[in-house]
Amino acid sequence: METWRLLPYEKRGDSYAKMALDEAILASVAQEEVPTTLRFYHWPQPAVAIGYFQAVAEEVNVDTCERDGVEIFRRLTGGGAVYKDPAGELNYSLVIPESHPLLPRDVMSSYRVIEQGIIKGLELLGLYPELTGINDIVLDGKKISGNAQTRKQGVVFQHGTLLLDFDVEKMATYLNISREKLSDKGLADIRNRVGTLREYLPHTSLSDMEKALIQGFARTFNANIKRGDITDKEKGSKQDLYEQKYSTREWNRWR
Repeated sequence: METWRLLPYEKRGDSYAKMALDEAILASVAQEEVPTTLRFYHWPQPAVAIGYFQAVAEEVNVDTCERDGVEIFRRLTGGGAVYKDPAGELNYSLVIPESHPLLPRDVMSSYRVIEQGIIKGLELLGLYPELTGINDIVLDGKKISGNAQTRKQGVVFQHGTLLLDFDVEKMATYLNISREKLSDKGLADIRNRVGTLREYLPHTSLSDMEKALIQGFARTFNANIKRGDITDKEKGSKQDLYEQKYSTREWNRWR
């Protein structure tokens, strides 16, 4: 049985620091300095995540975000813009070698294997979600989790969100959404397509949810997942990436 490193739930740090640490971990796993790493985190303040290929002005109400102090940050992975709500989600990231014997080489299949960790974890809490499309997890037909992936330096980096709560009005405030979707009918349709875990687990704590997901990943990959810490080298790399990349306008607004 292999051993993974767990970086448990943490709330501190702005969006740019979170992205910088993800890339620092990616480099460490790629260089075989640390084992496969599973990490959980949270947004302490509202933010908007931009997919790697997206143009900020097309996706985000920039003036409104700047007025309200909502961070706009670009992530390593593709996909759409997402509103990050402090009360609304639990986030994970997994950095694992592409060569892992239980991880398929093709992207779609690898999504499905990694997302089995989430599904098995939620099953331990009494829920029975399903995969849909390439990277979404649904419960009773409603989306409760979105996930994204990229591959660099011989490792797979995947991260995702589990929705605890969902404020469609705030999302509509900070993201550019069509007038049709902003109508009462459109907002109602969004609510009908998006589910929240609080609907099903109103009394389950974030700690309980994290523990269940850790067990889900452990069972999926036959891994012993042990709590660890980031290395001194990762701390230095994180700071460099924060200052030179993720907090810069050149990175976040290059499109």
